Amino acid sequence: MKQKILLTYVESGFGHISSMDSIYDALCEKYGDVYDIQKSFILTEDGFPNLTRMNGFLIKQVQNTNKIPYFGRFIFPIIKLLGGHKLLRFFHRQMAVKSFKQGLEALKRRQPNVIITNHYFTDLLAVEYKRRIDPDVAIVNYNPDPTLHTFWDNRDGLFIVNNPLAYEKALKYRFKPENLRQVTPCVRGCVECNSLSRSELREKFGLPQDKFTVVIADGGYMLGRGPKFAKKLIKSGLPITLCVIAGSNKKRYEYFKAIEDGRSDKYKIASGMTFKTYEFLPNAYELYGAADVFLTKGGPNAVLDSLYMHTPVMINYCPHVIEAGTVKVFIDRHGCGETVFGKNRAIRRIGLFMQDRSALTGYERNIDMLIADGNGAAAVAEIIGDEARKQREKAVALGAAFDGDDAIETDAPSITIQEGDGIVGIADGGIPLDAEELAADVVTVQ
Repeated sequence: MKQKILLTYVESGFGHISSMDSIYDALCEKYGDVYDIQKSFILTEDGFPNLTRMNGFLIKQVQNTNKIPYFGRFIFPIIKLLGGHKLLRFFHRQMAVKSFKQGLEALKRRQPNVIITNHYFTDLLAVEYKRRIDPDVAIVNYNPDPTLHTFWDNRDGLFIVNNPLAYEKALKYRFKPENLRQVTPCVRGCVECNSLSRSELREKFGLPQDKFTVVIADGGYMLGRGPKFAKKLIKSGLPITLCVIAGSNKKRYEYFKAIEDGRSDKYKIASGMTFKTYEFLPNAYELYGAADVFLTKGGPNAVLDSLYMHTPVMINYCPHVIEAGTVKVFIDRHGCGETVFGKNRAIRRIGLFMQDRSALTGYERNIDMLIADGNGAAAVAEIIGDEARKQREKAVALGAAFDGDDAIETDAPSITIQEGDGIVGIADGGIPLDAEELAADVVTVQ
């Protein structure tokens, strides 16, 4: 029987989905005949009511960080101050007990040999699943962000980051060096393998060939500053092609669609401007590739998609530490675009680009150098394959060691002593609990 590699998907901003898709594509290409590779929207697939509500809660917090000024800049530091991952472990295990247990049950139903995560909540579930239910499971987490926050569980499993800044943060937050791996950023295969030129992509979307083209997106929910920048550009009357992607935000889409169709009383499109608006696009990266510049907030995966389409970025909003990290890595370090936090500055810069493309040409050269380092998804697949092999060898060795022995009651409670601290605790299925857990948890014998 093939080993089962389970990729756990979470919609906490669409970037988590696209980064996991990049790993799934690479795994299937390299190991599709070797392992049973499964993807799962683990929080919603089984219809567990509390787990589904937790999924909605996580989505809502992402929306809040973009919609409510300074919410994101407040929530990350305050959680760090109150204990980071320890606080979140306490919350999920003691205050959101039902969703936490349902998450463990969802993993148990699938009986994975290797669990792949890229979100702090599924990472927590995977670590707890290993400690409580299956001590032989291997855990691999890919952090899709350009930096690191304190939500991540550092107790177990491999932790993969995609740049030196995140690696330094991981060491600072006490991840074990032997559990850390660094790769280049992961991008989906369909983005990496795009072969259409800018001209061909404009033809595909029915856009003028001869106009400077700006694409505006604001994450999957369009709750940042994108609408304000779009309206300012419309008012400017610049002779450009302006494309607005409203994502899953129906209200925003209808608003801008009315402008496009000439039904808006407030905004009229100048005669020299071409204006297009779009709902959520699964191939949004192709529209980025049709543009001369991509104007967006600091969402790392959308920015990375744009760079792989050879389109420089203008970042207009960083609502929290993760997206500020996007600026540090892709703008400050690699020089693949610039920040334009003011609407008037964005208009001035676009006007200058229309007259002189030399700055954009420099950004494009830097993009080529960044991409030359390669897609990290293949390296992540190699790491996962190696962990699966080790997990299999361990299981075979364990089976040989106990061959002929009496059956072991793995579900029975056992008393364990944590070496070195003299603390005795009762652990489910014989899995030892550390001193911190013994002090924090009410441990019961089933």
